[in-house]
Amino acid sequence: MNEPTFPRLTVAGLAACLAAGLVHQKYATLRTLAGHAGFERRRLRCGSGNIVTHHVRRGAADGPVLVCEAGLMNTSSAWLLIADHLDPSVSVVLYDRAGYRGSLRRCPEDYSFHESVCDLAEVVADTVGEDVPCVLAGHSLGGYLAHRAAAALPGRVHGLVLVDPTHPRELLHSRKQREGSRGVNLTMKLGPLAAMLGSGLLMDKKGLFAYAEGSPHYRKLRLESSVPGVWRTALREWNYSYAFMLDGGRPLDRLDVPVSVVAAESTMQGTPEHNDLYEEYLASGTGGRISTVPGSSHLSVLGSPDHAPLTAKLIQEVLQEAVRRAAVRAASDGPGASDEPAEPTESTESAARKEAA
Repeated sequence: MNEPTFPRLTVAGLAACLAAGLVHQKYATLRTLAGHAGFERRRLRCGSGNIVTHHVRRGAADGPVLVCEAGLMNTSSAWLLIADHLDPSVSVVLYDRAGYRGSLRRCPEDYSFHESVCDLAEVVADTVGEDVPCVLAGHSLGGYLAHRAAAALPGRVHGLVLVDPTHPRELLHSRKQREGSRGVNLTMKLGPLAAMLGSGLLMDKKGLFAYAEGSPHYRKLRLESSVPGVWRTALREWNYSYAFMLDGGRPLDRLDVPVSVVAAESTMQGTPEHNDLYEEYLASGTGGRISTVPGSSHLSVLGSPDHAPLTAKLIQEVLQEAVRRAAVRAASDGPGASDEPAEPTESTESAARKEAA
């Protein structure tokens, strides 16, 4: 019998690490296919061909509905902590874009934002009654997609909340943002292969998800970062969005509802140019305001036990306003009539500039 040598021990050790990583990857993938506690899991075959999964928690029969869209490389799990802090009368719909968690991409064409926007619009049509107050909420890339979906659903949406949203011109507007996107581009290209080889077990998840420590959904968020499908879907969306933003995107749609922005403090301090872009989002609607969550970062604004309650409170205020708007619309004379657009609400920053002048 041959004595073990250093090369053999090294190979055996690497093989053991690979096997452990692949087992962890498979376990994480299976866990992400499950639903969310307290939510009804539903599937919808969309006109794009995609089969999307959404999770519905019913509130009061006459209460408003909040439909949530996650950001790049995030799933419906990113909104769970916010849902925990909303009033029980609010119905919540958490949606996974095609490729994330249990949602299957079956669209025969190359990916585009139009595909995701149409899928989201169909989810809203499937889960929200025509006379029910509905608010769309989106985080990061999901904020931009929610904005476009609101334009595709005239009369069905009564408010929009964009949480630290991506803007189609942000890479041209901010040199710092553009330089940082190059590093993200490299990470996104290497990530899918590394995840497929089981490297998710080796990631510094304690540092990456430190913002979510203490959250009841902490483990679920960590597991999803080890799933190859999450990385592959994120890469597909990133490749399209990166080129889209480098090209300047396209003008924002004009909406007939208020548009509110909830900004992370780190975004406003690290890239002050974002305030101009957030003002553009406000101007695209009929009112709204910019609110900053103190001490928050791009991810903690949704997932931190310290910051999520304030974000949820700001969203709750938009929901209350949506109920009021829906009531005025229902009371208006004539079929299809709507209330007069509200006067735009100044953001804190705009008011401060005027006062200084």
